[in-house]
Amino acid sequence: MDAPNHDNDVVESRESQRRRRSRGLLLAGAVALVLVIFAVPVMLTATPRSCATCHEMKPYYDTWQKSSHRGAASNCRTCHVSPGALSLVAYELTFYREIAGHFMGAEVGGGSALDIESCQRKGCHSLNRQTSNSGDLRIGHREHIVDEGIACPRCHPGAVHEGIGGRTKLPPMKLCKSCHEDDMKKCTYCHLGKVVPEAPGTH
Repeated sequence: MDAPNHDNDVVESRESQRRRRSRGLLLAGAVALVLVIFAVPVMLTATPRSCATCHEMKPYYDTWQKSSHRGAASNCRTCHVSPGALSLVAYELTFYREIAGHFMGAEVGGGSALDIESCQRKGCHSLNRQTSNSGDLRIGHREHIVDEGIACPRCHPGAVHEGIGGRTKLPPMKLCKSCHEDDMKKCTYCHLGKVVPEAPGTH
């Protein structure tokens, strides 16, 4: 019977250790790469001012600064990220899409689209509102949002970034008419009587 070859065992042991060390280094490198990939956009989108370091975002920063949402939404993520960790991860990774778009000459800016949940966070807007700020116009927010599934920015595209791309805070009349044209021929369908149009039926 041949005697055990301890030299071969030592060589195999060292080779096994080397492979384990290599796998460990590869795993650590992969984890570090993932952390860097995620950390870079987190740092560069941590505050509205940091977002504005990209010149495409500067108009959005400037209009946010002038809006009432400056105090209510102190960070872009407050409105542009739906609640939940996965939503935050997806939002941060769009950073690379924006960078790629910048160098490819594509249109960049504006952030992710807002959804109903963005405006319905605790302490924000209520669905129970039935009139305009003036109290003159009948606007059932719950009916529009819940029953019809219309997202808030559809009617209020310029609530924060007014003026960009022609955005306005208030719904343009033609938008209302796209659904309510026949009903709007009667003033009292919209107006509650506090303000009466000078020329009924003209809009």
